[in-house]
Amino acid sequence: MQRFIIVIALLLHGIAGNAQIVPEGIVHAFKTGDAKELSTFFHNSVEIKILTETQISSKNQATRIMQDFFRQHPPISFDVNYEDFKPDTQYGLGTMKTSKDSFRINLYFMELKKEKFIYYLNIEKN
Repeated sequence: MQRFIIVIALLLHGIAGNAQIVPEGIVHAFKTGDAKELSTFFHNSVEIKILTETQISSKNQATRIMQDFFRQHPPISFDVNYEDFKPDTQYGLGTMKTSKDSFRINLYFMELKKEKFIYYLNIEKN
């Protein structure tokens, strides 16, 4: 019986440990530079920091900010480097490459009704 409990605990830990925190739609949006797709994951209020400029924006404003960013920095690739969660938040760190630069992307999520929404997005040069 004790072996059975240990095996179940290890299986559950493995399943939880492999859970993807950054939704595939966000990965695709950063790979393709699609601000509209990305905006479907924005919370109603999003804090965005791009390089040195920080602002708290509505979902619509955040979409326009990201459209401008993608227009200035068309992505070539995006990879998630790290994902983790704490009791009140989930986050992912990734790298977006363009033809000229590489950017580190920090995403912080809240989960509402089993859906993830970005409430903080930080973009900085690598």
